[in-house]
Amino acid sequence: ADLGISRAGSSSLNEIGASGTPCIIIPSPNVTDNHQEKNARVLADRGGAVMILEQDCTGKRLMEKAKAILEDPTKQKQMRSALLGAVVLDSAEKICDIIKELAGKRR
Repeated sequence: ADLGISRAGSSSLNEIGASGTPCIIIPSPNVTDNHQEKNARVLADRGGAVMILEQDCTGKRLMEKAKAILEDPTKQKQMRSALLGAVVLDSAEKICDIIKELAGKRR
């Protein structure tokens, strides 16, 4: 995909980050402690995504943002780079290494 449009659940954002797909994120306001907006801000603040709050999201605004990204290859490249720089692709391996190290220290 050239552009993703998504809510801001942690699994969705991890997949978006790992794929390096520029995206527009519309966090759901109907979640505990507004955590989706906090999730979205992590990628938006790093330049990997554009965030539109649901109360500000209209069809026109969404189309304008999507068009601006899709028509700007430099922006797409910058967003991809920011996304790929924000994710830890080998996190499962790192967690396993830490567990093994801790398990070895307890023996």
